[in-house]
Amino acid sequence: MKLNKEWHLANVMPKNATLEQRIAWHLEHKKHCACRDIPQKLQDAMKKKGIKIL
Repeated sequence: MKLNKEWHLANVMPKNATLEQRIAWHLEHKKHCACRDIPQKLQDAMKKKGIKIL
């Protein structure tokens, strides 16, 4: 897995992030960094909302 340190430093997950903020952050994260997958619990929530995981 490759960590994009610059992206992580510039895009910190907000403290006490809402579900929508977490989804948005993880979708952008997936575009710019390959250090980890989207957590399964969040993937399930995205599927329920009809959001495609890239």
